[in-house]
Amino acid sequence: MSGGNGPAKPLLVVGGYGLVGAQAATLLRQRNPRLKLVLAGRNPARASALAATLDAATARVDVRAERPLSTLAERPAAILATVPDPADRLLAEAMHEGIPIADVDRADAVAVLDALLHASRARPCAPVLLAGAWKGGTAALLAAALVRAVASPARIDLTVVVSSRDRVGDGAWRFSRRWAWPHHASADRVRGVAHPFTDPRPVRCADGQVRPGVRISTLDQVTLPLTLDVPTVEARLAMLEAPKLWAVVALKRSGALRALEWPRLRGVRSRLLERSGGGDLSAFTVAVTGADRTLAIDAIDMRGQAHLGAVGAALAAERVLGLADMPLPAGVSFPEQSACPAADIAALSAAGVVLRPHGCTLAELTRADEKTGVLLEPTLEGNR
Repeated sequence: MSGGNGPAKPLLVVGGYGLVGAQAATLLRQRNPRLKLVLAGRNPARASALAATLDAATARVDVRAERPLSTLAERPAAILATVPDPADRLLAEAMHEGIPIADVDRADAVAVLDALLHASRARPCAPVLLAGAWKGGTAALLAAALVRAVASPARIDLTVVVSSRDRVGDGAWRFSRRWAWPHHASADRVRGVAHPFTDPRPVRCADGQVRPGVRISTLDQVTLPLTLDVPTVEARLAMLEAPKLWAVVALKRSGALRALEWPRLRGVRSRLLERSGGGDLSAFTVAVTGADRTLAIDAIDMRGQAHLGAVGAALAAERVLGLADMPLPAGVSFPEQSACPAADIAALSAAGVVLRPHGCTLAELTRADEKTGVLLEPTLEGNR
């Protein structure tokens, strides 16, 4: 939604000078030239150069403080959270104060459960968008577009391909720390236990290559069965460097991956699994199988997974600001519930994400129908 006047008050980007937050803020400035931005974190001086480039302000916000927003000089129009909120203090204060918030770092089922429990107490009167699914909810948005184009959708498959050469940060390390532990996924409407880096099988990746893929934990597997009413949702991960995937599989099978979670082995784990590269592509494929056909779409971002996550974060921020095509209601919702395929696909493409559909065209996915622009019922709804 470029060129809009935007709200009178600013968008507060917590973590606005981090790897994802800085790119999200840059995208928001490009798409909304008049939007007021405040880049916030524990060390706002680190944001000064970026703030000058983006014509943004800076502020100190410590999510560990009892009231993280108490240090602000001005109440924000909305909040984009791109950093962890370990005690839920930022989320809880936003709900209590009636400030719309988009959280792109709440990526596992327990963190979402915590948010829902806070919402059950606070009954938020503003939107609370939990966009912690794969890459800021970009995969969920494309899944929603595909679901609308098939009859009786029965299965969603998310296939992610990553590179150890990509430039990543703390978000990627937190994701890798979930590899040692079971997660839940839905098959035929039954939620069962699955284990990351198990059940290897060949998968077609977004770059057209077939590689070994293993089960992984993503929030999409928790939300999409309910929000899009699809019985089975499965996510798999492949690596551009297949030997490195097999190395992690070996760590998983031996039990070493779990042992590396011990505090005394933190340094070993960091050396083995927490190394960032200089940059490489990030990609995923979403496929939806229905009664009549299977449709899929590849999404490839040559700028890497941090940039792809930033695109999702920017779209989430625009939704809670009310700048998107569909305003959000009060209460908790997820990106796919307010999907607008035409606008979402246009935004991804404009940000440099290459989209390649299979079994359909982009025009077919963006064609208006009776479903387009209808918000699915939020999980929890606050008082209006």
